[in-house]
Amino acid sequence: MKIFRQSTLTVSAHFLHGMLQSVLTHHGEQVAAHVLASATIPQSLLNQPDARLTRQQYVTLYRTVAATLDDEMLGLWSRPIRTGTLKYLMLSLLDAPTVLVALHRFVRFWNLLLDDYRVQISSKNNLVRLALIERTPGAQVNLLGHELMMKLIHGIASWLLGREIILHRVEFRFAKPRHFEDYTFLYPGEVSFHADVTSIYFSYQDCAELFKREKHDLWAFLKRAPEDWTFSTSHRASIGARTREYLEQNIGQPVTIRDLAQTLHSSVRTLNRRFADEGTHFQAVKDGLRRDIAVHRLTNSNTSIAVLAFDLGFSDATGFCRAFKHWTGSSPSEYRKGTRQEEE
Repeated sequence: MKIFRQSTLTVSAHFLHGMLQSVLTHHGEQVAAHVLASATIPQSLLNQPDARLTRQQYVTLYRTVAATLDDEMLGLWSRPIRTGTLKYLMLSLLDAPTVLVALHRFVRFWNLLLDDYRVQISSKNNLVRLALIERTPGAQVNLLGHELMMKLIHGIASWLLGREIILHRVEFRFAKPRHFEDYTFLYPGEVSFHADVTSIYFSYQDCAELFKREKHDLWAFLKRAPEDWTFSTSHRASIGARTREYLEQNIGQPVTIRDLAQTLHSSVRTLNRRFADEGTHFQAVKDGLRRDIAVHRLTNSNTSIAVLAFDLGFSDATGFCRAFKHWTGSSPSEYRKGTRQEEE
């Protein structure tokens, strides 16, 4: 199956606030400010609920917070997951004959570490399910903790196979969050909310596959962490992913959903139904891509606002500035200024 890489993908400021919370709690605002500066993230983004992080900002922030806290899971669980834990977890999986055996080892490993939850694995109806079960009923749900655990499970299983393992569905034990649009690319499969427990489902056939990974493969995976297990590739089976790919190839053109339908040999009605199934629509995907490209170029280049507006298909800079402020809560010039101040 053809895949593409999410080079321009950005994520919600939800991840910024979630990762920074334990730093603020245990070390205060001065250390938190240093952490942000290390990730070239302007402090002004903390006051913008619709701000976005680039992929590199996310990865650098994650690493910096983990090093500051000596906790590879960012202080999101009741017990710190000390530096080096992921390395020894992965080493314990390398000689497993199948992904399913590796997932059983993953479960036993994490259940030695977590006090607030245990991970449960089960197989039924040709599906393998891993679920987070409360050890003490009524525990408060940490959204980012649950999100990252599901990503870690999916990312490790995918790395072991050398391809993105098919994600049958993910169920979260919380309400649909404001940053739901990010889930289209973080969890390429069916996603639901208000579940009794947070769970991830894979096909049994994928989990029964043999794999072979060497230590030199692992060192590269660990060196890049958390990038590879967070930002894995996305299958084109997702209509959101296929649309984004098509639009990125034609970003400066006035592409409509009819153009997309013709390219995909589909009808507009069918496309709209598929968008609805994924909780999105054509214009939202288009705006999300243009927003992400704008954030990347404002952060990493000196491209003028007028040129950027033209490149993204806007008729004038005013329309682009209005749209960008709607997307992120700040104007393009304010966003760029904040980033530059952090670099100085």
